[in-house]
Amino acid sequence: MAIGTSGNQFKNAPGAGLIMAHLIDQVENGADHDNQAVVYQCTKSKSAINLGTFSRKRARNLTSGTVMG
Repeated sequence: MAIGTSGNQFKNAPGAGLIMAHLIDQVENGADHDNQAVVYQCTKSKSAINLGTFSRKRARNLTSGTVMG
């Protein structure tokens, strides 16, 4: 689920929507994102974003478990 709510991340919702649409399209057309991460190619900057960074199977970032990290 990728939605904009309020606060400083609200304006990121369109970008998150583009990335999610690409991920869904790739997986529905046979990509195995769990074994080889899908890459999103940015349209304006031409940068590539490895969506494995946000994978449910990524290595856990160990923190204090609080909102302060």
